[in-house]
Amino acid sequence: MNPFTLKEYQQLFLNEDKLKHCYDQKWFKIFVPKSYQGLELSMREGCKVLKEIAEIQGGLGWTVNLGAGANWFSGFFNDEVAKTLFSSDQAVIAGSGFASGEWRTTTNGYQISGEWSKCTGANHATLFSLTANSKKEGAKIFVVPKEQVQLSAEKWPIMGMRNSSSFGIVLDQAEVPKGYDFQMNVVKNNYHYGVFHIPFQSFARLCMSASFLGVVNCLIKHCLSDLRKPGVIAIIEKGLKPLIQSTEENLYALAETTEELSLKKEFTEEEALKIRTLLGERHLKIFDQIQSLFLAGGLPFIEEDNLIHWAYRDVLTAVQHFMVKP
Repeated sequence: MNPFTLKEYQQLFLNEDKLKHCYDQKWFKIFVPKSYQGLELSMREGCKVLKEIAEIQGGLGWTVNLGAGANWFSGFFNDEVAKTLFSSDQAVIAGSGFASGEWRTTTNGYQISGEWSKCTGANHATLFSLTANSKKEGAKIFVVPKEQVQLSAEKWPIMGMRNSSSFGIVLDQAEVPKGYDFQMNVVKNNYHYGVFHIPFQSFARLCMSASFLGVVNCLIKHCLSDLRKPGVIAIIEKGLKPLIQSTEENLYALAETTEELSLKKEFTEEEALKIRTLLGERHLKIFDQIQSLFLAGGLPFIEEDNLIHWAYRDVLTAVQHFMVKP
């Protein structure tokens, strides 16, 4: 993959050549079963790949993380529907975590209307996941093909990861067939795949940790390449690198244990709390070191014509995600 340019950091989408590479490598299908043309990686392997992708560029890493994480929903549909939705090489979900809009039952399925915000990867998504409400039957989660979805005019105005294509969406009486609704963690295919059995919150936190570490490493890469200040090198070599390495080791160990325990239905609230607190506290320690790096690095961190500035913006954006914090 060619290095990201300053323009690519600032634009609102990923270029076609970058997306093609994602499809060729099946990055959006890290946690999709092989029976649907996915990689079916273990939680540990998946975290390693997510970290490595974010090291290339923060927005790329975050986009793949959110798309691969949403494609994990492939385990919660019956086999026939899952094959239809996820077998394409370019299959990827952009989703919103907010409950909004309304749904009602129709003769052949469901009709959905409403607005949802912050759908990362909206520009290239083939499917959209959303939670809608019904006064009579409560909330349901759906996937909706892109043909039924209209992107809102306004992009999420965030300071970093601009190329993650995070738009709102509008549905106006969109029709989806029966079977396109699902329940989180209710596995309906490929029961052998341990990752499908991990509770959503813990699965997402492991993925977010991997991407956050990669986003930080991307900034470090630019600093080591473009800055020669002894103070910067000292913070990276003595502070950041050892802390990141030990956090990675903790992440991979937690990922492996979480998958094993979840498959055996032995994953407990105590284990979930360990993921949240141990990784979250580590992330904040890393961020403290990043702020020291900012002070030592000087003007390149605040100059908008410098890649360091935009990689730093990505770190500032990533650390604000609630699943990165304790």
